[in-house]
Amino acid sequence: MSEAALQSRVIYRAKKLGWKVAHAGKGWVGDRETGKGQFVTPMSPGWPDLTLAKAGHRLLFIENKREEEVVEPEQWEWLVLLNSCGARAIVVRPSDLREKRVDTVLRVGSPLEDG
Repeated sequence: MSEAALQSRVIYRAKKLGWKVAHAGKGWVGDRETGKGQFVTPMSPGWPDLTLAKAGHRLLFIENKREEEVVEPEQWEWLVLLNSCGARAIVVRPSDLREKRVDTVLRVGSPLEDG
């Protein structure tokens, strides 16, 4: 499964369960008519693919990866930092969809703790 297909399925499931989903994709800087320019990513290198929010839950960050794809060091740095800040930041692979781990994370989420 491609990363794009994985992302689409994660987004579908998340929205179905009431999560708001943001994806900082690539943007075009330049002149579309002449084709001169380049695609740029507005986020810091390594920033997770998806940011999810749901009232009463911790922010959830998801890095989508094909089954055997390696998580880059910059991506790990962000995931570790976001988790240490109280958010939940995870890597999701196609097997996580098949084995319903994504559904579990989205259903249970990481509720905010009282007090």
